[in-house]
Order: sequence, then structure tokens, then C-alpha cells
Amino acid sequence: METIYTLNVRDHIMLPLIRDHFNPSSAALHREIRRLHHETVLALRTKGVNYADLRSGLTPVADKNEAGFIFDSTMAESGWYGPEAMSQALPLLDLRSTHSVLHGDLLGEDQRLIYEILCESMVLSRSFTFKHSTLLFCIYINNLSDAALARLHEGLGSYAAYVGHIPATFATRAKIYLSTTLGGAFLKFGSKVLLGHEDDRPNEENINLSPYPFGRNGYEIVSIQSTNYSLFLNFKIERPVFDPDEDDAYFSINAMSDAIIPLRECDVLLEDAKYGYLASEKLGKLTKAGLANLCRDELTAMIKSKITRNYIYNLTYMVEHDVMKFNVMLEVPRTDGGGVCQGSCRVSHFLSGHFILPLRVQIYRTDGCPIACAA
Repeated sequence: METIYTLNVRDHIMLPLIRDHFNPSSAALHREIRRLHHETVLALRTKGVNYADLRSGLTPVADKNEAGFIFDSTMAESGWYGPEAMSQALPLLDLRSTHSVLHGDLLGEDQRLIYEILCESMVLSRSFTFKHSTLLFCIYINNLSDAALARLHEGLGSYAAYVGHIPATFATRAKIYLSTTLGGAFLKFGSKVLLGHEDDRPNEENINLSPYPFGRNGYEIVSIQSTNYSLFLNFKIERPVFDPDEDDAYFSINAMSDAIIPLRECDVLLEDAKYGYLASEKLGKLTKAGLANLCRDELTAMIKSKITRNYIYNLTYMVEHDVMKFNVMLEVPRTDGGGVCQGSCRVSHFLSGHFILPLRVQIYRTDGCPIACAA
């Protein structure tokens, strides 16, 4: 069964509406999700895009950065501050790279909270007077190398409306806030820009319904019907899952199997061989994460708590073994003062630092009990 890199039910209500209104079986919903995904893969293939090549733009990448670039709309030269800002950012992106791009104004009622979030997280390019968050526009880009992040920050510095960026590689209040106020803009795949178009427009057409000037920057437009695009090509900014019954997790499980197994009901199995492998081959990473002194039971408990509170991706089902597989990012605050680490540990923008470890999880049943096996 083909892997679904991400399923976005945060911002698309179709699947919850189908479930709540028609009350289909989980098997019927599973078939519908797989059908829609297959449609998406075929539509992309007819336009010269291999879905498997989009992975780095659709899922978190352990050794890459994410950031929200902030623009003061009052300093823009025109009322169309969004396209103006994007016109400044597009030329700074490598035509060979893959990125998901999100956008939006910084909305919210609690202006004091938003002001505090900006103060604690922004890397300023220039000072500015905070008047109201809705006057600030954000372009969020994932899968950025250190050099690409620096190139964007420095290159945008010559644009009067650019005030700085919010590092979003690690979990912060700012990253959680951005995940609630930004929406998907487009998926950049090399010199192609992938977009959604109306569902009643055939997939044979390619049209840019956004206000952004892709053609002037050397990009080819590839568009597919918006239902397929919104569900499978929209990047989700990582944030804690505060509600264990959140629809996004529910349908991510349903995408893999017609048996819905809430992650909180799974027991985590960290086998002796796997624990021994981690303790020997991955000791350096565990030490940097502050986990080297944990016994197997303690490490298992930590993994379970993280699995039930994070969103999952790289969703697949191994028919021959009757096993569901997915990935989840484990992020652990570091206590060694931050700095640069090798491997999956990224440069921290914060004093305490964070350690990120991609975790592959398999779910299967033993005597009727769902088991999550961490690898």
C-alpha cells in the first residue's frame, strides 16, 4: 500500500462531514481516503510530478529548518502587501529545492499574548513598532538548510517591509501560534509550483488562482483539484495534540487501516534488541538528548507520551504483516546549553536547545491488544 506522507484534516472539513452526516463504516472511510489519495498521485503523475519526490516538502525533516518570515504591511509600497512580499522571497529560493509555503496575517484577539510571543521568538532584521498583529503578514517556509535560511533573512533585509523571522524548527509558543493562523499557499517542487484549483475544473488544466507572480520568477504552474490538494499536499506545522480525539489523528489512523486504534490505547513495546541498539549505536544522540541514563521502561514511557501528543506522518500499511507504520518526531529539551550537534540534532536558536529524533512506529495486535513498536 502506497505511503501517504501527510493527511491534512486540520483545515479541510470534508472527511469529518462525511463521517458525521452519513455515518459510514471505518472501512468505507478508509477506502475513500485511499481512493482520493490514488487520484492525487495519478493527477500529479500525468503532469510529470512523482508524489514520492515530494516527501521533503510534506513532512518534517530532522536536519532542516522551518521559519516564518514577517512583513509589516504598513511599510509595503502597495495595498497588495502579500504578493509584494512574496515577490521579494521567491527569487531567494533555490530553483532546485522543495518547500511547502504557508501564508497569512497574524490574527488573534489577545494582542498582548501575540506581542509577548513575537518578543520572545523573533530574530529581528530591523526594529519596528508593534501596533496590531493583523498588520503583520507571514510567509512560512519549511525544509530550509542553514544556508537557505540565512540567504532569505539577509536577502529580505533590503526590503523595507521585512522586519525579521520566527525560527520554527523547534517547538515554541510562536510555532504553535503560527500553526493556528496560517494556511497553505503552495508547494514548491524544483521549478514547479503546485497549487489547488476548483473541483469542477478538470485536472488537465493548470491555472494559478493565487495572486503570486510565479511566472516572473521562472516557475511552471501545476494545479490539481483543491480537494485532493488540500488533503494530501498541504503541510501541517507540528504542534502538540491537545485533544486525544482530534479528527486529524483519527483520520490519519483511518488512512492506514479500517480498524481505528486510538494511539493512547496502545502499549509501547521497546524490544530488548532495539533498546540495546539504541544504547550502543545511538548513545551519543541519547546523551545529547539527556536520555542516556533512562532505563528501558522509562524510555518506553517517554516514547508513549510523545506518540499520543504529536501528529503522525509517513502513513503506510504493510499488508503482508498486518502492520501499520508511521513516523513521529520526538523533541526533547536539551540541558547542555544548546549549540551545534551532528546527526539529527539541529542548531538551536534558544538557550536551552532541543534535540529532535525521528521515530518510526509500527502498530499491530497481540491477543487483541494494540501494540505500538518503536524503532
